[in-house]
Amino acid sequence: RQNYRAQQQHDNNVGVSEPMALLSACLNWLVERPAPPRRSIASHYVELTKAVAQQMTDLVLSNDGMYEDSCIVMAAAPTNEHNDASSSSVSTLPLQTASDDAPISNNLTTVALGTDDSVALSSKGHNTRDVSSFKKRSIVLQPIRSILLLSSTVLLLPIRLVRLAFTVLGRKEHAILPEDVSKDDHSLFQQIQTNCEKSSWNKTNNILLLTDSPIADLSTALILLVSNNYRAHSVNGRTALRNPFRVELASLNDTRWGKDDISRQTDGSLLPMSSNTGDSQATPLSINFELLFKAFGRISHTELGALTLYTMLLSSPIFAESVAARSDLDLVIIPLLRSLYFSSVMKHNNPFQKKGASVQKTPFQQLSQTDKPYRSQSQLYVILILLLIFSQDPSFGRDSFRRVSIPEVKWYKERQIKSISLGSMILVVLLRVITFNLNMLHDEFLLSNCIAVLLNLSPHIVQLHKYVATRLTFVTISCFKRYLVLLAENGGIPEEEGDLSSMLGMHGEACRTFLQLIKHSVRPKCVEDNIHLVYALLVEQRDIQKICQHASMKQGDLAPITDLIQRANDVIQQHGTGRSAAEAMQTLKSYSAELKSSSSGDNRGRTSSADSIASDATDLGNLTFTYEEEADPEVFFVPYLWDVIVGALTISTLEWSREKILVFPLNEDTDTLSHENGTNNNAAEKTEFDNTPDVV
Repeated sequence: RQNYRAQQQHDNNVGVSEPMALLSACLNWLVERPAPPRRSIASHYVELTKAVAQQMTDLVLSNDGMYEDSCIVMAAAPTNEHNDASSSSVSTLPLQTASDDAPISNNLTTVALGTDDSVALSSKGHNTRDVSSFKKRSIVLQPIRSILLLSSTVLLLPIRLVRLAFTVLGRKEHAILPEDVSKDDHSLFQQIQTNCEKSSWNKTNNILLLTDSPIADLSTALILLVSNNYRAHSVNGRTALRNPFRVELASLNDTRWGKDDISRQTDGSLLPMSSNTGDSQATPLSINFELLFKAFGRISHTELGALTLYTMLLSSPIFAESVAARSDLDLVIIPLLRSLYFSSVMKHNNPFQKKGASVQKTPFQQLSQTDKPYRSQSQLYVILILLLIFSQDPSFGRDSFRRVSIPEVKWYKERQIKSISLGSMILVVLLRVITFNLNMLHDEFLLSNCIAVLLNLSPHIVQLHKYVATRLTFVTISCFKRYLVLLAENGGIPEEEGDLSSMLGMHGEACRTFLQLIKHSVRPKCVEDNIHLVYALLVEQRDIQKICQHASMKQGDLAPITDLIQRANDVIQQHGTGRSAAEAMQTLKSYSAELKSSSSGDNRGRTSSADSIASDATDLGNLTFTYEEEADPEVFFVPYLWDVIVGALTISTLEWSREKILVFPLNEDTDTLSHENGTNNNAAEKTEFDNTPDVV
């Protein structure tokens, strides 16, 4: 408290509070993302990490200019002018050879340092032939030994980056490992392995972070650290000192609209009175919200970016309102969906089945600590929480389906998707996440949040993309078939209502959610705009009717679905001119009015017959799932934040005593607990490290 009084006296004299000055600098670095000075150590870190990613793996940049594998993450998405997949073959730290005019005997390998100079490298076991004559797999030792030499001579790179390359990238299926290892290089690998064991390197989930601005990433982490620690308003029932950084964020203003007087809550605050009260000389924290939103569009796919976006939305009401009023939310939501998409990859045990062999359904591979498609499962939690926060606003649901259209989704692999609404894109990715969760993770928190987002969007589903309509129908049928198998294994005894602790309950709840989505999508006001879903139901009508008639699925009135299928059959039989898919679809489109009238049927006399889809959705949207933080959110966010800092942000620049880490679970702790529980994942049972936020 003496320090606070001294700081208060200093801030009163200066007129600026220390928390505001720190946040202002960090937010500006986050927005501007300044590149490190040329010829600086930080600049060499940036270039060398990119060189390791490009020369030690056969991974190439996808069409959107970023890597797909979770072991290599770009700290910021490339800008449009640099978003070119063809640039993946060009190394930012290329191996160069001497000039063609030089004698062949002196044709030494050199490494460009990102400056005007290059360092010639030659050592025992180092080939001096023309590098262009080597294949990529046989050249792997060249850059590694070059990096080691640079590290030992000019102190440009610590050994931890090379260790990271071998331990993180080396265990991936895309890693390029040397075929013929010399005696010296074999000794080098052994030293690296021994060092990894002594330093407990593999106890954390490590990735290679490619950044263009180290100071921007560090400032982002600093914002999260100071704003997420010590957030309690009371301790043992007594009023506690408030976090001064969150107080400053609560009064964050948009510089585009001038300086508005914002009333601040001052009870128990650590801030000086001059910056807490309505002092005319006090300047509130402010930043350009437009630039800040665009900055989040570049970093929201990362763990730091998603955490910072979450923190800003919950701590700054003015910024949250400005985000909710935007019509281009796809700029931040599409990167979130991309991360969810690549974090839900499923692999079969026999992916290389011989041609002509009988097709057999194989179980999915169990996830181990080294082949998970994500760095941390907590990242999935944060992304789904953000989607839930967005979806709880009714205007978001309406705009995502009717106003926000995405010309092309370059990172989606199963199908080339063009001209799709944001709402349809959210649906297809969440269907993938639910399928991944039911088969691999069995995490009830993930499922409950996915269901909450889907049900919040369900009253607004219109103009559903034809591929998404097909996927919704297929996933519903697949989930129900698995539910029947689990029900038989349970002796035919259905699960308790709302029980998500068992696989039977999770599959049952997922099936009922999918049926509610279908039911809301084919109601009278929407059936004409969702004709592709009507056709998908018609194609799979036998299975859909069985699902609707099953006793466990009859909690909601599913008669509108079966009636619509029957009416669609009648329309095609009466007006159809052929049996092809194109002709059937055209018939449904031409006579969609009959489908609409049949769907309204019995509801004419007992409903208000809303004049628009929006008003009709209001009647369905009385129950909205909202997000609410727990009283002690630090239990989840502080350990996760430190996990990101240790395993991603500072993995190649700082050395941590991992064996002494207690704030978040280490890999060996997770593996031990999972082994004791008889499973390969740590999501099914609560453990002493379970810090999952219960928020739905």
